[in-house]
Amino acid sequence: MASNKYFQELEIEVIDESDNYAKVIAEPFDRGYGVTIGNTLRRSLLTSIPGAAITSIKIDGVSHEFTTIKGVLEDIA
Repeated sequence: MASNKYFQELEIEVIDESDNYAKVIAEPFDRGYGVTIGNTLRRSLLTSIPGAAITSIKIDGVSHEFTTIKGVLEDIA
């Protein structure tokens, strides 16, 4: 990509990399773009990390999300 009066050419340099690690320098970013790129990378990396999470539960006697349970003050949803 060539530089012009609207955009500077982005330089990307890979400093170090392995199977589970990489150190990369990307520059220059216009003011505010670093935060935008950083948040996007953070969200992408977090969604690709394997782990355990509760995705659903089954409660005996509860047929749908609006069922009331004696002693429970929150809804099921």
